[in-house]
Amino acid sequence: MAWGLTSTASLARFCQRLNRLKTLEEPTKETLPQRRLTTLQLTLLGLGALTGFELYVLTGIVARKMAGPAVLVSFCVAAVASLLAALCYVEFAACVPSTGYSYLFTYVSMGELWAFVVGWNTIFQYLIAGVAGARACSGYLDAIFSYPIRSFIEAHVGIWQVPFLAQYLDFLAAGIALLASVFICYGAPLSSCLDYTSSAINLVVIVFIIILGFVLANPHNWSTEQGGFAPFSFSGIMAGAATCCYAFVGFDVVADSSMEARNPKRAVPMAIAISLGLVAGAYILVSTVLTLMVPWHSLDPDWAFVDAFYQRGYSWAAFMVEAASICAMITVLLFDLFSLPKIIHAMATDGLLLQVFTYMHSQIQAPVSPHPGGPPATAQAGHLSGTSSSQHPPCSAQPAPFAPSSSAMAGCTRAAGLGEVPVTPLTPALSILLDIFLMLHLSYLTWLGLFIWLLIGLAVYFGYGIWHSKENQRG
Repeated sequence: MAWGLTSTASLARFCQRLNRLKTLEEPTKETLPQRRLTTLQLTLLGLGALTGFELYVLTGIVARKMAGPAVLVSFCVAAVASLLAALCYVEFAACVPSTGYSYLFTYVSMGELWAFVVGWNTIFQYLIAGVAGARACSGYLDAIFSYPIRSFIEAHVGIWQVPFLAQYLDFLAAGIALLASVFICYGAPLSSCLDYTSSAINLVVIVFIIILGFVLANPHNWSTEQGGFAPFSFSGIMAGAATCCYAFVGFDVVADSSMEARNPKRAVPMAIAISLGLVAGAYILVSTVLTLMVPWHSLDPDWAFVDAFYQRGYSWAAFMVEAASICAMITVLLFDLFSLPKIIHAMATDGLLLQVFTYMHSQIQAPVSPHPGGPPATAQAGHLSGTSSSQHPPCSAQPAPFAPSSSAMAGCTRAAGLGEVPVTPLTPALSILLDIFLMLHLSYLTWLGLFIWLLIGLAVYFGYGIWHSKENQRG
């Protein structure tokens, strides 16, 4: 009996460890980054993160293989899911100005284990997005010059057929990822300059695509002769919406940069709302014109917009889109590798990851060196298939908006004083239900990738994090 009581007490203490909440602390002067980002800069940061390679690659994949012309409905559903999560982000951004937002929200309101899972999945999300961006950028650059790099490597190194791996070593993609990591290591000023420039070019070309696309639109491409508006029916639209959610996860980059904002309580909510609204409209419009310009079944999913303009005889427009797509891919790669050190630094500061990642640069006061995402991103960019990383986005793209919504519900029920999301608890509840519904439409390969990554993460947590956690040290 005594042994049974002891075992029960030990199990209860163990469960308490898993569900312990983070105690919020004011950052010290030594660890506080410089506040230099304005509302405009944060908005451009959000626009750049949200209008990356997904616009040029993901739109074509969903239109060609999942939803047909109804891809615009898929983007509408994905935009609604992201908007509901953004409302929760905005509220928490005003109440808890810090980095590592999805992770921090969960830690404050739900517990340590759940926070680690969300943070670990966010790392996975940024890595895969960066790899996909590097691979897509490499493919576009190689295609412009008639594939000299691929031909050389296939002839002198060889090819292989392995699921999820590229047929050849993409040294150009690995070099692009490594170069982006070097830029990030110089901190926000240098990388932000490149980000804003490429974002501006990308936005101009998006407007160009929309205008010229409507000029070339042919409503016959939505007729029953071409397969109709929704050739893959409702299930295809929802599967496309689940994939399209991957295109909207970038708005958390704005929240992660709140500690570098001059006025985070005002600038962060405005930047998130403006960037998400503009990008949602842009995705819906460009997906509309894409399937109106040419029949959806004739698209090349790897570079749909370029292919559409070539089919209509506008090669000069196709070249402009190629150039803009490369800028967008570089931008999203920089944004993802820019965000990686922030979430890893936040987790390491809490003791859940190795303390080497808590280092802050003495001059720029930013968690940029050693850059934890550079080596794995470089390695994966050389080996991972670009098609698999874009067509089967990580399932962590769904828990990213899922986490603040769940945290909002938990904050309400526990009365944690974290603020009040509009129309609580309806807004976070709808966000949770919609996220779960969309997650059920993801492919089994996506779930398999998440399962393997989670096993690795749980080994890290139970082998290191649970014992070195700051909350554990507080007793």
